[in-house]
Amino acid sequence: MWMVRYVVLCGSNDPNQPYDVLCVEATCESDGAIGYLTQVYRRESAADPWEPWPGRERTCRTFSTGEPIPLEDVEAEILAILEEHYEAVTQPRIEVAPAYNAVVNLPVLAATDDVGPVGFEIENPLPGQVDAVPEYAWSWSNGDGGSGPGRSYDGTDPLTQPDHYPVRAIYSSAGEQEVGLEATWAVTLTVEGIPPITDIEPLVYEAAETFTVHSAGTVLVD
Repeated sequence: MWMVRYVVLCGSNDPNQPYDVLCVEATCESDGAIGYLTQVYRRESAADPWEPWPGRERTCRTFSTGEPIPLEDVEAEILAILEEHYEAVTQPRIEVAPAYNAVVNLPVLAATDDVGPVGFEIENPLPGQVDAVPEYAWSWSNGDGGSGPGRSYDGTDPLTQPDHYPVRAIYSSAGEQEVGLEATWAVTLTVEGIPPITDIEPLVYEAAETFTVHSAGTVLVD
C-alpha cells in the first residue's frame, strides 16, 4: 500500500524535510484564497525514499475549506504573539517625576518605554511578516494632554528647558492626581504575493499612574 504525503514547497523541496515547515516563499493564491504551493509524494514503505507521484503536478492548496482566511483569525494570532513575547507593548509602564514630591506650580513629567516599531513573523493561519508602529496619547487629570513616549528626567532643568520634556503638566492645587496613557499600535501584515494588509484592527493598550502634588510651604531660617 502506498503512503502519501503533501510537501510544502519551500527551500530545497526535499520530501524528507518536515512537511509542516512553512515558508513565505511557498504561499500562493487560488480563487482569491491564500494557500501553499504543494507537491504530492509517495512511497511503498517506511524504508523507501519519497518520490513525486507521477502525473500529480504542484498544486496551490488553500486553507481548510478553500475560503479566504478570516481577518479576525490573523488578528488573534498577532495578539497572542504580542501578549506572549512583547510585555513592554501590551503592558505599558508609566514613569512619573517627581515620583513622590511633586509641588504645586512646578512641572510634573511623565514617560514610558520607547519600544519603537516592532516586527515579527507569524506562521498561522498564514505565513507573513507583522510590523506594528505605536502612537502614544497622554491625559493628565488637570486636563492637559501630550503625545509621544515622553522623556524620563535626565538632569535637564524643566523650568529653563521645558521643551526638553514633551509630556509634562503643572498643577495649581495640591492633592491626589493621575496621568493616563493610551498606546495605539497600527499593524501591517505582509504576505508574499499579495498587497500589504493594513486594515487590521489597531491594538490599544492603556496604563495609568497616580501621584500626589504637595503645596510649597514657607520656612524661616537664620
